Amino acid sequence: MSNNGYVLVDTSAWILSFSNRLPKSTLEEFRALLTEGKVATTPIVVLELLGGARTEKDFQELREDMEALQQLPIIKEVWHRSYKLSFELRRKGLNIPATDIIIASTALHYNTLLLHHDRHFELIARYIPLQVKGITA
Repeated sequence: MSNNGYVLVDTSAWILSFSNRLPKSTLEEFRALLTEGKVATTPIVVLELLGGARTEKDFQELREDMEALQQLPIIKEVWHRSYKLSFELRRKGLNIPATDIIIASTALHYNTLLLHHDRHFELIARYIPLQVKGITA
Protein backbone atom coordinates (compact mmCIF):
# COMPACT_ATOMS: atom_id res chain seq x y z
CA MET A 1 0.00 0.00 0.00
CA SER A 2 1.04 3.62 -0.20
CA ASN A 3 2.62 5.69 2.52
CA ASN A 4 -0.44 7.89 2.97
CA GLY A 5 -2.90 4.99 2.90
CA TYR A 6 -4.76 6.08 -0.23
CA VAL A 7 -4.84 4.39 -3.60
CA LEU A 8 -5.29 6.56 -6.67
CA VAL A 9 -7.40 4.58 -9.12
CA ASP A 10 -6.74 5.34 -12.76
CA THR A 11 -9.52 5.59 -15.32
CA SER A 12 -8.43 2.28 -16.85
CA ALA A 13 -9.01 0.43 -13.56
CA TRP A 14 -12.38 2.11 -13.03
CA ILE A 15 -13.48 1.03 -16.50
CA LEU A 16 -12.56 -2.58 -15.72
CA SER A 17 -14.49 -2.42 -12.46
CA PHE A 18 -17.57 -0.93 -14.15
CA SER A 19 -17.55 -3.63 -16.81
CA ASN A 20 -17.23 -6.41 -14.22
CA ARG A 21 -13.99 -7.58 -15.83
CA LEU A 22 -11.87 -7.56 -12.68
CA PRO A 23 -10.63 -10.90 -11.35
CA LYS A 24 -12.50 -11.92 -8.19
CA SER A 25 -9.51 -11.33 -5.88
CA THR A 26 -8.89 -7.87 -7.35
CA LEU A 27 -12.58 -7.02 -7.13
CA GLU A 28 -12.65 -7.99 -3.46
CA GLU A 29 -9.54 -5.91 -2.76
CA PHE A 30 -11.05 -2.96 -4.65
CA ARG A 31 -14.33 -3.20 -2.73
CA ALA A 32 -12.43 -3.33 0.57
CA LEU A 33 -10.51 -0.18 -0.35
CA LEU A 34 -13.77 1.58 -1.20
CA THR A 35 -15.41 0.43 2.04
CA GLU A 36 -12.41 1.61 4.07
CA GLY A 37 -12.46 5.02 2.35
CA LYS A 38 -8.98 4.53 0.89
CA VAL A 39 -9.78 5.13 -2.77
CA ALA A 40 -8.71 8.50 -4.09
CA THR A 41 -9.32 10.28 -7.35
CA THR A 42 -8.14 13.39 -9.13
CA PRO A 43 -9.95 15.78 -11.49
CA ILE A 44 -8.40 14.39 -14.69
CA VAL A 45 -9.67 10.87 -13.87
CA VAL A 46 -13.13 12.25 -13.10
CA LEU A 47 -13.07 14.14 -16.40
CA GLU A 48 -12.19 11.01 -18.35
CA LEU A 49 -14.85 8.94 -16.60
CA LEU A 50 -17.65 11.48 -16.88
CA GLY A 51 -16.95 11.92 -20.58
CA GLY A 52 -17.91 8.27 -21.02
CA ALA A 53 -21.25 8.49 -19.19
CA ARG A 54 -24.09 7.31 -21.41
CA THR A 55 -26.98 9.29 -19.97
CA GLU A 56 -27.51 12.41 -17.91
CA LYS A 57 -28.60 10.20 -15.01
CA ASP A 58 -25.41 8.11 -15.28
CA PHE A 59 -23.38 11.32 -15.47
CA GLN A 60 -24.97 12.76 -12.30
CA GLU A 61 -24.68 9.51 -10.32
CA LEU A 62 -21.07 8.95 -11.34
CA ARG A 63 -20.18 12.55 -10.56
CA GLU A 64 -21.65 12.25 -7.07
CA ASP A 65 -19.85 8.94 -6.48
CA MET A 66 -16.52 10.34 -7.64
CA GLU A 67 -16.90 13.53 -5.61
CA ALA A 68 -17.51 11.41 -2.47
CA LEU A 69 -13.99 9.95 -2.77
CA GLN A 70 -10.81 11.44 -1.36
CA GLN A 71 -9.82 14.18 -3.80
CA LEU A 72 -6.21 14.76 -4.82
CA PRO A 73 -6.14 18.24 -6.35
CA ILE A 74 -3.85 18.99 -9.27
CA ILE A 75 -1.99 21.82 -7.61
CA LYS A 76 0.82 23.96 -9.03
CA GLU A 77 3.50 21.53 -7.82
CA VAL A 78 1.78 18.65 -9.62
CA TRP A 79 1.71 20.67 -12.83
CA HIS A 80 5.41 21.53 -12.49
CA ARG A 81 6.26 17.87 -11.86
CA SER A 82 4.19 16.95 -14.93
CA TYR A 83 6.03 19.41 -17.15
CA LYS A 84 9.40 18.06 -16.06
CA LEU A 85 8.33 14.41 -16.29
CA SER A 86 6.99 14.88 -19.80
CA PHE A 87 10.24 16.54 -20.84
CA GLU A 88 12.38 13.81 -19.29
CA LEU A 89 10.37 10.94 -20.75
CA ARG A 90 10.46 12.46 -24.23
CA ARG A 91 14.25 12.70 -23.93
CA LYS A 92 14.21 8.94 -23.30
CA GLY A 93 12.12 8.33 -26.41
CA LEU A 94 8.80 7.78 -24.63
CA ASN A 95 5.68 9.50 -25.89
CA ILE A 96 3.26 9.20 -22.97
CA PRO A 97 -0.22 10.82 -23.15
CA ALA A 98 -0.45 14.04 -21.17
CA THR A 99 -3.31 12.69 -19.06
CA ASP A 100 -1.16 9.77 -17.91
CA ILE A 101 1.72 12.11 -17.11
CA ILE A 102 -0.61 14.24 -14.95
CA ILE A 103 -2.07 11.20 -13.18
CA ALA A 104 1.39 9.75 -12.50
CA SER A 105 2.62 13.12 -11.23
CA THR A 106 -0.40 13.38 -8.95
CA ALA A 107 0.24 9.90 -7.50
CA LEU A 108 3.90 10.74 -7.01
CA HIS A 109 3.19 14.10 -5.37
CA TYR A 110 0.67 12.65 -2.91
CA ASN A 111 2.72 9.48 -2.38
CA THR A 112 -0.12 7.15 -3.31
CA LEU A 113 -0.19 3.77 -4.95
CA LEU A 114 -1.54 4.01 -8.50
CA LEU A 115 -3.92 1.19 -9.43
CA HIS A 116 -4.18 0.87 -13.19
CA HIS A 117 -4.72 -1.21 -16.32
CA ASP A 118 -2.54 0.94 -18.60
CA ARG A 119 0.96 0.01 -19.78
CA HIS A 120 2.05 3.65 -19.78
CA PHE A 121 2.26 3.69 -16.00
CA GLU A 122 4.60 0.70 -15.95
CA LEU A 123 6.82 2.53 -18.45
CA ILE A 124 6.81 5.68 -16.33
CA ALA A 125 7.64 3.68 -13.20
CA ARG A 126 10.87 2.49 -14.84
CA TYR A 127 12.18 6.07 -14.66
CA ILE A 128 10.68 7.54 -11.50
CA PRO A 129 9.81 6.10 -8.06
CA LEU A 130 6.11 5.75 -8.90
CA GLN A 131 4.26 3.13 -6.84
CA VAL A 132 2.13 1.20 -9.32
CA LYS A 133 -0.05 -1.87 -9.25
CA GLY A 134 -1.23 -3.14 -12.59
CA ILE A 135 -4.39 -5.21 -12.81
CA THR A 136 -5.48 -7.54 -15.54
CA ALA A 137 -8.87 -8.30 -16.96
